[in-house]
Amino acid sequence: MSALLGTVAACTAPERRPHAANDPYGELSAADVYVQKGVRYMAQGALEVALDDLKHAVELDPANSDAHDALAILYEKLGKTEEADRHFREALSLNPENYSAFNNYGRFLCNTGHTQDALARFEVAYSTPLYPQPWIPLSNAGACLRRAGRPAEAEPYLRQALERSPNYPPALLEMAYVSLEARQYLSTRAFLQRYQAIAGDTPETLWLGVQTELALGDAAEARRLADRIGTDFPDSGEAVQARRLFGKP
Repeated sequence: MSALLGTVAACTAPERRPHAANDPYGELSAADVYVQKGVRYMAQGALEVALDDLKHAVELDPANSDAHDALAILYEKLGKTEEADRHFREALSLNPENYSAFNNYGRFLCNTGHTQDALARFEVAYSTPLYPQPWIPLSNAGACLRRAGRPAEAEPYLRQALERSPNYPPALLEMAYVSLEARQYLSTRAFLQRYQAIAGDTPETLWLGVQTELALGDAAEARRLADRIGTDFPDSGEAVQARRLFGKP
């Protein structure tokens, strides 16, 4: 179940056969059942119900690393950073081989401004052959560095992520940003096209496309993409930016 929890933050949650946290062939414990319920409710945005389930999981089995990991993710979503940090630490203390928790804790540390500590947690996850999806922490490490203003350091992590999973959308999007910041606009366009072929368009990717096409001198294509933002995502912040850019009310 740890692998499932590790994908919550990455927005890719493949279906897996339910099993006990420490025994892939065992029966689910009562705590494991509540962890799975809580994770599902969290993914659906029912955070209060998820909180009740995950707290109950911890009450039923205080030594359940997955329960603490999931509860930490939820507390982060709720803006309760001290509680989140405490439960991430508890998850790793209970199971030093919970590599999904290392990834999740790294992402949390990055989001709270602790870049170097985050990179150390990501490294634990992607450097072990026991973690089945190393491209997730590699991509997270690259994203963390880029957002810390270190795009040149971010690129090797992102390229490693794409070597392991060539169609992983978050890594493709991050490489588009890295390419844009390096003024490699043709590469930006190529990474965007790969991303959109897999994951579709979002206000963020369309706006990134607007900036890219303007940099490449294709004002007509930039305007077309801006119009699409206004049509498909009229209430987005990117739609406001697009209207301002092209002088529309």
